[in-house]
Amino acid sequence: MRWVRMLVMLVIAGVIFGGVYGFIMFRNKMIAEYFANMPKPVISVSTATATTDRWHTTVPAIGTLRAVNGVDVTPSVGGVVQSISFNSGDTVKAGDVLVKLDSEIEEANLRAAEANFLLSEANYKRIASLAPGATVSQANIDERLYQMESQRAQVAALQAQIDKKTVTAPFDGVLGIRQVDLGQYIQPGTPIVNLQNLDTLLVEFSVGQRDLNQIVPGRAIRVTSDAAPGKVFDGTITSLEPRVDPATGLIRVEGTIPNPDRALRPGMFANVSVELADEREVVVVPSSAISYNLYGDFVYVVEPAAEGAEHPTVKRVVVRVGDRRGNRVVIEEGVAAGDIVVTAGQLKLSPGMQISVSEEPMPQPDVTAQPY
Repeated sequence: MRWVRMLVMLVIAGVIFGGVYGFIMFRNKMIAEYFANMPKPVISVSTATATTDRWHTTVPAIGTLRAVNGVDVTPSVGGVVQSISFNSGDTVKAGDVLVKLDSEIEEANLRAAEANFLLSEANYKRIASLAPGATVSQANIDERLYQMESQRAQVAALQAQIDKKTVTAPFDGVLGIRQVDLGQYIQPGTPIVNLQNLDTLLVEFSVGQRDLNQIVPGRAIRVTSDAAPGKVFDGTITSLEPRVDPATGLIRVEGTIPNPDRALRPGMFANVSVELADEREVVVVPSSAISYNLYGDFVYVVEPAAEGAEHPTVKRVVVRVGDRRGNRVVIEEGVAAGDIVVTAGQLKLSPGMQISVSEEPMPQPDVTAQPY
């Protein structure tokens, strides 16, 4: 009887475990069928069509701005600051008085020298009026003449020294922050204030020797800066260094750009683009279509809807990006003209997903945009 009870228990346990196992298998099957038959989500995106355009080849560089004229205004003689005729940040013209140094001693010496000159001039005229050889020798006349000229030179030297006590602006420009105070004794060469002419700026940058043949004076350049977003400053190359830097293999180039609204300042860094003479056909897409990551740049390209499917799908395509101008970018490799690329909604996408397309027009080329 004992083995009969054990057999019954085993049968009952088998039925229970079989039922549980069957229920689990049935549940998994139903879940799999649910997900298999569940409608795939349709992601709403914006798209644009890749087009062709003709762009000039550009050479990008990072440049440094400096003024055509810019100096620390300093006195050439020492003295005590007697008066200050400017405020920090003033706009001045060439010749405007900035600072006067004390010149009482020099002015007193000048008056004495002028008196001595008048005396020597009178003595010369008196002796020169006499007949040479009769009462006075020619040597005496010459001596009086040289004495008079020596006194004249001394007067001129003292006057020049007094003039140097008045420090003036050497050119038109904008003053910086005042660096001296009334009553302060300053030595020759002590900075009084910085003066910069901001109407025209120079930009210095370097290019590779490969581009030397086309980087010539007169070539157009475009300059942009973070300090003036959205603005492009057109200028020209004015000069090149006559030698290549042996340490870097680069050539220093200088360009000139107008700065009418004074948006740029000397010392700023700027993006420089030299537009070369050649022109090529390129494939361009909106810059918003490019996704960047550590493994390479890519775009989502729209594929036609499969047979029987209602919506198109997307595939991920790795691309090689070229020049950029404003909100358009060149695709060197990976996308052909006519391909439809996703420009908004990429974060929700993965390869093969269905999309609902809202096509947006290709942005128009911005002729003032700076490639970088």
